[in-house]
Amino acid sequence: MRTRMIAIALSLLATMPMIAQPMSGTSLGAPLATVKLIKTEVVSDKAFKEDVVKLEKSLGKTLSAEERKAYLDDVINDLLFYQMCERDGVKVSDGEIDSYIAKLRSQRPAGESDQQFAAYLASQGIPFDDLKDYYRKQVLIQRWLMTARSAEIAAIKPISGEEIASTYELYKSRLVRPDTAKVAFLFYQYRDSSAAERAKGAEIMKGLSSRLAKGESFDVLRLTAKDGGYAANQDPVYFERSDVFLSRFGKAFYDTVFALSDGQASAAFENEAGWWIVKRLEYLPQKQLELSDPYRLGQEGTVQDYIGQLLAKQRENDFLQKTFGELFVKLRAQAEIKILGTP
Repeated sequence: MRTRMIAIALSLLATMPMIAQPMSGTSLGAPLATVKLIKTEVVSDKAFKEDVVKLEKSLGKTLSAEERKAYLDDVINDLLFYQMCERDGVKVSDGEIDSYIAKLRSQRPAGESDQQFAAYLASQGIPFDDLKDYYRKQVLIQRWLMTARSAEIAAIKPISGEEIASTYELYKSRLVRPDTAKVAFLFYQYRDSSAAERAKGAEIMKGLSSRLAKGESFDVLRLTAKDGGYAANQDPVYFERSDVFLSRFGKAFYDTVFALSDGQASAAFENEAGWWIVKRLEYLPQKQLELSDPYRLGQEGTVQDYIGQLLAKQRENDFLQKTFGELFVKLRAQAEIKILGTP
């Protein structure tokens, strides 16, 4: 049950706004709102607007008046949650947060720069600059749920086979695997756009194509790629006949893959990224997926697993929405909240 509670807690990914200031801190402009559950805290008008600009930039759109008001409500709810944790003795130490972040960094590639780590975090919806506060909030949410809502979490019903089967029938028309080619490839990726770099790639890859034509093993060339100054995929890639793959890899790559026969390697060819040689290992025609089929070729998990996880996540999200909706109604009734300006 502990594992289940942690999973449910961490599924609530809410970025903590970094704009609340103590009442005495008026250097950030006039107060937009004040919040008091156990102490008075101020939401600064200037800092709020700066934070909205950052949010709009990340979303790629301008927030409407209603969305700005909803964002202010989220900020107020954050302050209420932290004050409730302080009041009720729900705590997490700096050392615990530092250890969590250190563990996360240890699982990333060796030598990864802060910039690369920040890019990875951004892809997960996590703000690098506010990393400590982000994880502090997640741990506090987890601990509050485990102490205050453990009985409700334990009572959440598991997903039944009947629910999985009925959902499968509902979405069956979407569960179709397109024509797919299982491929391996050798490639030379351009380091820059210079003529010398392009010529180097052409020389290496055309040389490999010539060696293949003379009977050398594709797998041997793949396994010795690092020594030869080029690269190769370690595991087969499943390449789908779809607009997504056409857009991602380009027409030259796409057309080459589906023009090959099973067991055939292409001649060396060039696209914007570099030079390639592709070998088609197996062609898999379009297929209506059954519950026992892999949801994604080359990855663990069946269609049944995918639907079960999707339904479980939906059930957990419904629980979290209801739980925190009720919590904030209760906290707002206990607190003194003043809106002093227009968000």
